[in-house]
Amino acid sequence: MAKVPHLVCAREVRNMNRRDLARELVTLSIARGGAALGTSPDGVLRWENGRRPDRLAQTVMAELFGIDPALIDVHPWPQWLTFDPLQQNPDHPWTCLGAREAIIETVGSDMHRRTFVYSSAALVSTLFGWVTADPAVAEQLSGRRLGEGAISLIERQVRELRRADDVDGGGTLITRADATLTMVADLLSNRSYTLAHGQRLYAAAADLARMRAWGVFDVHDRCDDRTFRTALQAAHAADDRLLGAHILTFWAAAAYNCDRPAEAESLACTALAEVRGKAAARVEALVYARRARARSHIGDDGCWEDLDRAEQLLHIANRNAGDEPEWAYWFDESEFQGSRASTELAMGHAEEAENTFAAAARMFNGNAVRTHALYLVRQADAQRRQGHLEQACDTAHAALDLTMEISSQRTIGPLRELAAAMRAHQELPAVHDLRERIAFAG
Repeated sequence: MAKVPHLVCAREVRNMNRRDLARELVTLSIARGGAALGTSPDGVLRWENGRRPDRLAQTVMAELFGIDPALIDVHPWPQWLTFDPLQQNPDHPWTCLGAREAIIETVGSDMHRRTFVYSSAALVSTLFGWVTADPAVAEQLSGRRLGEGAISLIERQVRELRRADDVDGGGTLITRADATLTMVADLLSNRSYTLAHGQRLYAAAADLARMRAWGVFDVHDRCDDRTFRTALQAAHAADDRLLGAHILTFWAAAAYNCDRPAEAESLACTALAEVRGKAAARVEALVYARRARARSHIGDDGCWEDLDRAEQLLHIANRNAGDEPEWAYWFDESEFQGSRASTELAMGHAEEAENTFAAAARMFNGNAVRTHALYLVRQADAQRRQGHLEQACDTAHAALDLTMEISSQRTIGPLRELAAAMRAHQELPAVHDLRERIAFAG
């Protein structure tokens, strides 16, 4: 039997001996509600020497290593271990060349189909690099010259993709963002451009990578740290600190929705340091709102101060529309009320959350379909927590109606959780009908 070096590396890169790995696998299998794995240090040694673990052991191992368990069905043992995020190539430096290589890597081979989750130490290193790296110079002199028309066309495509995400969600966004990002990567590598045009190209690449990472979260409920980092590097190459802060807020949202609230707060705090007192009021407001959401997931009462500050800044922005970045358009009164309601729900204030979600729903325009559906699901959960089951079912049906119109799957998980939470009341016709519809939709 062939040796399995990737398993040895996966263990050693985490500072584990065979006994440590066996213990962690047994503990995780029990925590997931299944039977305890009968794994021992000798069993780990046999795996390293080529014996194939059974399906359950591989699934638990994949979760422990932060590898997508779906890869077990795509790649046989031990090939799926090559997707271990801690065994990948080191991150690229904070230079234009590093940003370009990261972009190319994101769209090249099958790299962009993987989801990379950073360790806390790796995330801290990324944030430190973003804060301290010297400015990059986005200029290239070799190759045929790019003109204003080509740059403007790409920027229009990026703006259209932002609006497409609002209307249809991440399913379509991933494919379209990939295609446009591939084109931008080719232009960055093979054409010449001025400093100003280079910065605009890198800014477009940054937003495209952000949208791609957000699409992965929206559809697959995974926080793709590597693609978010690529977006941040491209923003650095564009010398656009505010765009970088915007990327950090989306990264934070994906992190706290994937049960990583402490890391989400770090991301939001870094974003806030970039914009506080330096950006348009709307930009600063959206960053405060994101940090409030992250803090609510760790039960930090500081979330209320963040929300109050976001509300003050949003009122200033609405009274004095100034020099705002185009990408800040999405943070309006309906988004703020949805953020406040989500924070209230996370902090256990179901009645206040229900009322605030209802206020947000009345403000949504017809284009924000995905976000409207998500907030309706949360409103239904707030109603369920108060014992208003028929109201909760009616609201959940409205969310399902919207979900059927879009390519986003982000509401399906919370709807399943809602159905599971009402299992004890499935004798009620409204609950029974909703649970059946959710099962069919999923």
